[in-house]
Amino acid sequence: MSQQDNRKFVALLSERVAAVLVMVAVCCAAMVGYATTTYTVNVFADGQIIPVKTSARNPEAIVATAGITVGEDDLVDDSSFHVGSDAEDGNAIIVYRAVPVTFYEKGKKLVQVKAAGTVADAVEKAGIEFENADTTDVDPDTLLKKNMKINILRSYKIKLVVDGKKRSVDYAAGTVSDVLKREGIKLGKDDVVKPGLSKTLKPGSKIVVKRVKYVTREVEKIIKYGTQTKQSGVLAEGLKRVARQGRDGSKTVTYEDKIVNGKVVSSKKIGEVVNVKAVDKVVVIGTRGAGANRVTNIEGSGAPTSYIKTFHGPATAYTAKAGAKTASGAVARRGLVAVNPKQIPYGSKLYIVADDGTVYGYCTAADTGGFVTNGSGTLVDLYMDSYGECTQWGKRNVTIYVISWGNGRV
Repeated sequence: MSQQDNRKFVALLSERVAAVLVMVAVCCAAMVGYATTTYTVNVFADGQIIPVKTSARNPEAIVATAGITVGEDDLVDDSSFHVGSDAEDGNAIIVYRAVPVTFYEKGKKLVQVKAAGTVADAVEKAGIEFENADTTDVDPDTLLKKNMKINILRSYKIKLVVDGKKRSVDYAAGTVSDVLKREGIKLGKDDVVKPGLSKTLKPGSKIVVKRVKYVTREVEKIIKYGTQTKQSGVLAEGLKRVARQGRDGSKTVTYEDKIVNGKVVSSKKIGEVVNVKAVDKVVVIGTRGAGANRVTNIEGSGAPTSYIKTFHGPATAYTAKAGAKTASGAVARRGLVAVNPKQIPYGSKLYIVADDGTVYGYCTAADTGGFVTNGSGTLVDLYMDSYGECTQWGKRNVTIYVISWGNGRV
């Protein structure tokens, strides 16, 4: 190795040694800093709160620093102790003093122990074994008091029925609600529990949970049409005419079903909406010849007592300007009607009454109705004095009584 290479090697070695020394120094400083870090702990004992400033990591050592002597049966609770945390953050150690407590079972003294902490700690100290739902008559988390008396409650079987399914569960103390929580049974807002959630139980008791829910449903229903009857002295006794055909309607009915354990136990109607109204059937019954009053026509004449033929069908109404003439040449006026001349010749004497009892009366076939060619099925067109009367008449079924046939002239 040359003298120059030797110098480079020495320099490099010096740099590495220096780096190592720096790292050692840093680590030592950190360890010293950690070892000297202090924090505060509140020690609770004998009704006092003793703040302790310490760097110790052992709870027993910190308690000793506070000047507290811990007896053989005393309990040091360090569940709230955290190394490095401060008292203001809840860092604490609690010393529970042992006190005498006595356990009883079925009214007889079982054992007496000196224990500290909670009822659960005393049970453990006494070596009392619990099975199933065994418990005590005092909440296990209750802090012990001097000369406390604690009863051991052994569990027994009770019946539990949920969703219609039966099973046996263990019970010693608590309410129905406690049992359901322990068994992991969640209740819906409408569920029913018997006995009530706040009730306590005894041997032979049974808890029944019924799953209840309410469901609405809609049902489409038909509204049956009714039948109205009217009497008419125009029709012969015993003769019937249907003035208007009936038509069923429809409605939507809303029900609320009560469902218990999956079965519908009751239904209640809570609403109804009529979609289409029903139209009653109208039947006209003849009374002529049975002593009924005769219906007179517009000119005051009575209904015919004899006739040659009858027609039954729709009738409309029309009007015309003063002086207008009919197809037969006669001036249009009330009492002249438009017909199909091939069916009813001009000059035929007629008597017309609607199925609803409205009378047009005696009249003469004198005009040709437009229905002859438009295919509307109309039987006769009645002349009225005004458009208002025509509108009021509309279209109605009528009976035409032919009193005499015409010869084609008016």
